[in-house]
Amino acid sequence: MNFNEISGQRQLTFMQQFDYIREAGTPAELQAAQTIQQELAAFGVDSHTEEFEIDTCQILEATFTVTEPYEKTYTIAGYGRCGNTPDGGIEAPFLYAENGDDISLSYARGKIVMVNNPMRPDMYQKLVKAGAVAFLTVTGDPIDEGVDRTPSARALPPMAETPIQGAALHHIDAAEIVTRGAERARLTLKQQSGKATSRNIIARIPGTDLAAEILTLTAHYDSVPAGKGAYDNMAGCAIIMELCRYFKAHQPRRTLEFVWFGAEEKGLVGSRSYVTAHEDELVHHMFNMNVDLAGQLIGGTVVGVTGDAAICHMIEYMAHEIGMGMSTKNQIWGSDSNSFAWKGVPAMTLNRDGYGMHTRHDTIELISPWSLQRSAQLLGYIADRLAQIPVMPFPRQIPEEFTNQLNRFLNR
Repeated sequence: MNFNEISGQRQLTFMQQFDYIREAGTPAELQAAQTIQQELAAFGVDSHTEEFEIDTCQILEATFTVTEPYEKTYTIAGYGRCGNTPDGGIEAPFLYAENGDDISLSYARGKIVMVNNPMRPDMYQKLVKAGAVAFLTVTGDPIDEGVDRTPSARALPPMAETPIQGAALHHIDAAEIVTRGAERARLTLKQQSGKATSRNIIARIPGTDLAAEILTLTAHYDSVPAGKGAYDNMAGCAIIMELCRYFKAHQPRRTLEFVWFGAEEKGLVGSRSYVTAHEDELVHHMFNMNVDLAGQLIGGTVVGVTGDAAICHMIEYMAHEIGMGMSTKNQIWGSDSNSFAWKGVPAMTLNRDGYGMHTRHDTIELISPWSLQRSAQLLGYIADRLAQIPVMPFPRQIPEEFTNQLNRFLNR
């Protein structure tokens, strides 16, 4: 691979077109999709979109009040896609369960339970199993002021059943609640469900003599409602755009498919739609190379591999070959690579430490062309080697432990 053809500045210039919030299913997300297609057309790559339906929800009412031993109402943001509490809300004993460990949750039955981190499907199921009647999660930092004291909107990923409702509240309020010894509380949540349309953008660079085998390079282009999503994840979109440009000029032996996913922030909906729509073709997909969180100057690069451990060793060896510091983790990853692994395709996510994810601070001012260039060179080198090598150097299988986790995570 000719590293001199990879430009971090060109990636940054591309990103400057997306300095706005791109929540899935909105006109802004559609505008972003059209801009991505225009960029591809500008250097001669055809693309098409695949539309899919997403669930939406409008929070109509969200209130949380500590009722004993003191009475105070706190500002919260209700979780979408978890239904409505009964009229009058749910009043019950209160429990702070920290990280949701098994010991703490053994006391959760019949209680409104507060846990530290944003709600994930596995924690939600643990709370349901433990008998919690509602949940709270903690957001923000203890040094926040002004507008940053307002909890940001959140939603559960699509789930078959949502028997308990919940909300997010700010770290400072959570600390006060614990300090003042809240014993009983009331949560009210009302929301209205609807439908909207999102879309994936797909471009393909056909291979030469190994064209039947497909490698995918992917990133999501939607953002959360709270921020403009430069780090999460327009930087990832810029990286795979730069590599699409490169491989257009350097045709690979294997086919490379580039996909910009919509609605990742709604629960990997775009990538789940893609692997479902292309399920018959997935037998030809050899590896997915996803990017999610990239572009900030100070940080460390991690590749999360959901596949055979041999893939980690291969990537580490390649990084040594080109002298780029990074590390690997062999696990499922909270990004679109999960959707491919769920369907049996080994997958990875390239991820770089950074600041401001899912907040208003995730702006292009924190993005570095040096970092963009470096990540594109690393991913491009991996893609180039795998696109050219005569035989794929790792098994096309997902370890059973990952399959079990993915089935739980994606609610198969």
